[in-house]
Amino acid sequence: MPTPPRATPIRTALAALAVVAMALPAAAQNWVDITPGGTSPPDRAWASAVHDAQENRMVVFGGRGVGGDRNDVWAYDLDSGTWTDLTPGSGSAPAPRRTPGSVYDPAGHRMVTWSGQAPGTFFNDAWAFDLAGGTWTLLAPSGGPPAIRYGAAVTYDPVAGDLVTFAGFTSSGRFDDTWRLNAAASTWTDVTPVSSPLERCLHSACYDAVGRRMIMYGGQNAGPLGDLWAFDLAANTWSELTPPSGPPARFFASNIYDARNRRVTIFGGNTGSLQNDAWVFDLWTGAWTMLAPTGTPPIAREGAAAIYDEAGDRMLIFGGNNGSYQNDLWELANLSGTATSVRPERGPAASGVILHPGAPNPFHPATTVRFELAREARATLRVYDVRGRAVRTLVSGFLDAGEHRATWDGRDDAGARVASGVYLMRLETTHGARTRSLVLLR
Repeated sequence: MPTPPRATPIRTALAALAVVAMALPAAAQNWVDITPGGTSPPDRAWASAVHDAQENRMVVFGGRGVGGDRNDVWAYDLDSGTWTDLTPGSGSAPAPRRTPGSVYDPAGHRMVTWSGQAPGTFFNDAWAFDLAGGTWTLLAPSGGPPAIRYGAAVTYDPVAGDLVTFAGFTSSGRFDDTWRLNAAASTWTDVTPVSSPLERCLHSACYDAVGRRMIMYGGQNAGPLGDLWAFDLAANTWSELTPPSGPPARFFASNIYDARNRRVTIFGGNTGSLQNDAWVFDLWTGAWTMLAPTGTPPIAREGAAAIYDEAGDRMLIFGGNNGSYQNDLWELANLSGTATSVRPERGPAASGVILHPGAPNPFHPATTVRFELAREARATLRVYDVRGRAVRTLVSGFLDAGEHRATWDGRDDAGARVASGVYLMRLETTHGARTRSLVLLR
């Protein structure tokens, strides 16, 4: 029986990232013009979109179309490929607006939104849309609120349960403030640090699950911006990530976080002219790469709504403005199918070792992880916290080739429930290793 390899602490492995170029069997990215079922939403730009992970659908709110600003809610089912109008027939609702800042709150199974603009009006109200019941609730948080604005960037911190928002614009100027809205406690908190990115609006943001950070890109000040920043959601501090080269500066770009590859993916936007290019920023290596998808791309546009579908390995893009308002739906498929890839591992390539994303993720109370081995191997599947401390060993021993599954119930090796937060699931075998992030919500 061979001697098992010595385990490497996860923090050591992640601190010593190695860039490994390798050919992938997956097809390159490609553009797909989706023809959905059901009645499609009316045309619009500058709407918000969230991924309802529980129902596996893209939920779109607000925006501006031919008829003016909107406050309708629509859902595109990722399984059936069908649109459904979720707009309540009665009850209170946010005023019609464009550039609302919306996030998905998995703990409450709701969409939380704030801010935006309508002709002659800016907003700073906060609302929650119950994704099961289809009703709006006006929140009345203590603290703050932030000043009225539109064109802010938002993300969701699943550890704290906060909507986090940065900057924006009113007729009196732009902001550089950072705020957190805890919808469960109904509180606003100003967490603006001493040092912040330049004042701006029309920028975008996503959540880096591995680093527990808000990643903010671009926007507009005196002109288009192309800088990239990270807001540490544990320390409430900003740090700049901008590399020496990257996409042309732009505002109103679509932005998602590719959890399979830990990359920021942007599409389109306005550089002074409208664009339809796609770029990825690799958070392991700190470098931008322009994608070259096959197929006919969408027409150039700004203000398209977008989500990331991890199970489908794709970016979904809806609507936008190219001089006229759109209501088309596209997918940028096979996001992982690049010619080169960055693997956060040391040593030889993990040949024939596949670790799939946890499902569900974020999760409560349990998540199931699938992994595949091309040949028999000694394997260990272990959960670590973000400090690199081992939390739970799920698998340890020799396994046959083929697919295997393991379920983590959010408990440590002693059987105690662990706290909400970001965790790392690491598969180590005699042929290589793989790592995935998990988010536990209590």
